[in-house]
Amino acid sequence: MSSTHRRRAPGEMLDAPRFFIDRIDSLEDHASEIEACHAVGIDTEFVRERTFFPQPGLLQFSDGNAVWLIDPVALGEVGEFVSRLAGWMRNPGRVKILHSVGEDFEVIERVCGALPEPLFDTQIAAAMLGMPLQLKYETLAEERLGVTFPGGLGRNNWLRRPLPDAWMAYAAHDVIGLPELMARLAEGLDRAGRLGWHTEDCARLVERARRPVDPLTRIRGADRLDDDALARLDRMARWRDEEARRRDLPRTFIAADPVLLEIARRNPRDPSGLEGIDKLKPGAARRFGPTLIECCRTPTPDFVRPPELQPLTREDRDAVTDLQKTVRTRAEELDVDPALLASKRELTRIVRGERPDWLDGWRGDLFGAELEP
Repeated sequence: MSSTHRRRAPGEMLDAPRFFIDRIDSLEDHASEIEACHAVGIDTEFVRERTFFPQPGLLQFSDGNAVWLIDPVALGEVGEFVSRLAGWMRNPGRVKILHSVGEDFEVIERVCGALPEPLFDTQIAAAMLGMPLQLKYETLAEERLGVTFPGGLGRNNWLRRPLPDAWMAYAAHDVIGLPELMARLAEGLDRAGRLGWHTEDCARLVERARRPVDPLTRIRGADRLDDDALARLDRMARWRDEEARRRDLPRTFIAADPVLLEIARRNPRDPSGLEGIDKLKPGAARRFGPTLIECCRTPTPDFVRPPELQPLTREDRDAVTDLQKTVRTRAEELDVDPALLASKRELTRIVRGERPDWLDGWRGDLFGAELEP
C-alpha cells in the first residue's frame, strides 16, 4: 500500500520507514509520494551557535506512514531542489503541519525561499484544547498518541556527515506523529468550535513571519532610555544587524545588548568613553569602537520613538495588571492558558496605545471592547 494512503497506528510509528535523500535523482524518486500528501508533517534540524543565519542540517517530511529526511547540505545549491521545495511550501492544497514554528520558519525560508502555508501548528491546537501553551512535541505525542519518542538530540551538530543512525531516528520521530496529531487535534477543535480560531492564528503566524523586525525593539531594556539615548541605540542596533548579517555572526559576537545600552547612555565622544564597559571585549572595542562612537555622534533628526518603547507610568502598569485579570478570567472560563489569549507584552502594547491585529479576529469577538486601547 502506498504510504500516502494511510497513517501508521501509534504503536507502529517508532518503526516507520525513513528515506535519506541527498541526491536530486533520489528526490525525484520520492517526490510523487510527498506531493500526493494532502497534509505533511515538517520539521527542521539546524546549527546556529556561531552564525547570524541558521545553518540548515536536515529537513524532515512525513505523511504519517513514512519519513523523508532531505539533506540541504548536499542539495541546497541545486536549483531544481529549491524550486521543488518552494512549490511544496506554497501549494494551497497541502497542509503543512509543524509543532511550534520557532526558528523553523527561518530555516525553511532560507532553504526553500518560501514559507509553509497553509499551516497547522499542533502546539497552538493543543493549547486551544486546554493544554499548556509551551507543550513539547514529545509530551503531546505521549499524551495524545501514547507513543514515547526519545528526545535530547536537537542540539547536535546537524552539519556532520554522515549522520549517525540514532540522530536520523530522532529526526524521523520528530515528524512521524504530526499527521495523526493534526487529525485528532482538528477533530477536538471542531467539536469545541475553535477550529476557526486555529486557522486564523496559523495564518497570522505566517503573515507575521513576512514582516521585518525592528532591530531596536529586540533589545530588552531599550524602553528605559530617554529619547536621545534611544536614538543612539537605534543607530547602533541597525549597524549591528547589518554587520552581523555581513559577517554571518551572532549579534552578540559584534556587541551584546547590555554593551549597546551602556554606550547609548554614556554617549561617548572618544575611545576613552568605552572604558570599563562590562562585556565589551578589548578586541571588539578596537575593531568596532570607532563605529559605535560615530553612531553616537551622528544625529537622527527624524527618529520617532516606537510606540512599544513608550515608557510606562505607574497608572499604565496598573492598567496592564487590570487587563491581565480580564484575560485570566476569560481563560479560566475557556479552560485555556491565559497567554494563548494575550501575553503580558501584548497587553502592555495595548496600554501604550497600539491596537493589535488580532483584535479583528476571534479574540476581538471574545473580549468585545474590553481590550481596545
